[in-house]
Amino acid sequence: MKSGNFFAELKRRNVYKVAVAYAVAGWALSQGIAQVFPVFDIPNWAIRSIVLLIILGFPIAVVFAWFFESTAEGIKRTEVADAAHQHSRGKTWIYVVVIGAIVSIGLFLLGRYSAATYNAGSVRAERAAIPAKSIAVLPFENLSDDKNTAYFSDGITEEILNALAQIPNLKVAARRSAFQFKGTDLDLRKIGQVLGVAHILEGSLQKAGDQVRINVQLVDVQNGLQAWSEKYDRKLDNVFAVEDEIAKAIASKLRVQLTGGAGQPLVVDSTNNPQAHELYLRGLTLLAARGPGLLEARNSFQKAVDIDAGYAQAWGALAVTKFLLPSYGLDSFEASLPQAESAAQRALVLDPNTASAYVAVGLANTFRCRWSEADQAFRRALVLAPSDAEAVNQYAQFLSTVGQLEASLREIERAQQLDPLSPIIGVIHAGALAALRRDDAAEAQIKSVLGAHPEFGAAHTWAATQYIDRKMYSEAEAELRSLGKLRGQNGDARALLARGMGDPAQRAAAVDSLETSPDNADIRRDPIWYAFYLVSLGQRDRALDELEIYAVKPNSAFAAWLWNRGFDPLRDDPRFKAVLAKLALPYTPPGGTKP
Repeated sequence: MKSGNFFAELKRRNVYKVAVAYAVAGWALSQGIAQVFPVFDIPNWAIRSIVLLIILGFPIAVVFAWFFESTAEGIKRTEVADAAHQHSRGKTWIYVVVIGAIVSIGLFLLGRYSAATYNAGSVRAERAAIPAKSIAVLPFENLSDDKNTAYFSDGITEEILNALAQIPNLKVAARRSAFQFKGTDLDLRKIGQVLGVAHILEGSLQKAGDQVRINVQLVDVQNGLQAWSEKYDRKLDNVFAVEDEIAKAIASKLRVQLTGGAGQPLVVDSTNNPQAHELYLRGLTLLAARGPGLLEARNSFQKAVDIDAGYAQAWGALAVTKFLLPSYGLDSFEASLPQAESAAQRALVLDPNTASAYVAVGLANTFRCRWSEADQAFRRALVLAPSDAEAVNQYAQFLSTVGQLEASLREIERAQQLDPLSPIIGVIHAGALAALRRDDAAEAQIKSVLGAHPEFGAAHTWAATQYIDRKMYSEAEAELRSLGKLRGQNGDARALLARGMGDPAQRAAAVDSLETSPDNADIRRDPIWYAFYLVSLGQRDRALDELEIYAVKPNSAFAAWLWNRGFDPLRDDPRFKAVLAKLALPYTPPGGTKP
């Protein structure tokens, strides 16, 4: 066929018309999909696939137009239509082009409007999710010539943060999460989103001799505008008054009501010794990180009170740290509890409003199964410092221990809002979800913690527990092996425990490893942890023996595990019920105002 005849034949067979109509209609459809589908959160791969199919359909439509003809009697092959002298002479293709163009323009405008509406709604939802009365205090920049005085700028930040945490109905991002952004150049809006706050306080400090200049500014992270700024020039003997002045100014700008009347200082002049204060701050960082660093935290707090015996906040932090040591296998309950109780009482004698001391008293009573006294102590701590993430976290763990699982989840979620980057709060959150059988959420939460803190042993411990509860023994084995390696072992003894649960042929070896291997000695030291693994390996009577020992002499950091499904095989056993009765569990906190 000659080229001229070929193009004439294309025209006669309406191939041009079909190509134009298909192109316009396909473009209209693609435009609508690209504009509208994202509004409904349809994934990009699905959108791309549909558009690709439209593109691939073009040559098919052209070939179809060559071989087939639309006639009054329907679709026929072109040769048949030619023989019968039946050809399409309608203007359908023009209608397709016009309608396609209108649809394309309409969908484009609809997509733009929907996207704008969706984005505006998202912004409104985001703003609604972040309380207006919320703030993060970023570490003040040290502009002093002597860079060794960084502790001083951190100390100012710490005291202002603690002062604001005393204000009811004000969300204050926890120190650990806020200090993650020290020295970073991240946009304040992004920091606000990560920390879930509407305002950020940032500043700088310059010290020269006995003079100090502090510049502060309060920024609205939604619009990036400065809501307030101030400069303070003071003598060092009046630094605590400056801190209190700044805290009150911020509270006024956020329109929250101060506690105790306008004349009561928010910042307590706790120590005038810079070295003691620096040790205290260092200890707080180590305490928040948990793990082996708790020993260094204890030493830092101890040195602080050795330097300044009247430092109530350091005594309270020392008490909390000593209570936590047995939970991480760093000390025995017999050694740490009396020392921790003594430190807590010392703090309360020096300052009856030391929130951390009440947290310590709550921990002491929890370990001794004095539920009512523990509840009262935690509630008092939260009245004194309602935005203290550590206090909220410990109260959540108390509620989990006494079987108040829904209430525990609410509190740990609040703690995570205050300290979203805390590894231990993330782990406790995962445990609370697992106890309520919300497995997908629990797994996502623990994986998030492990992704951010792969060397955090507590995360591997809890992950293994969750997988054992769900009989996911391969996953549990991987977590136990990782935990063993973090403790300087090869991980085989730990991994064998999970294999024995899934494979009856290896169960006897796993039980023997649990009961005799030095690598599993830490499990044997905690009766509830030990009982959990025993019952998971089918040793019901041995597990009940350990639980009865705990009921007589409570000395476990894992009492909350009693509500895990791992203990379900024992729930109807009279011996298990007797253990719970002896421990007065579950315990229901008295009704009334929330702390």
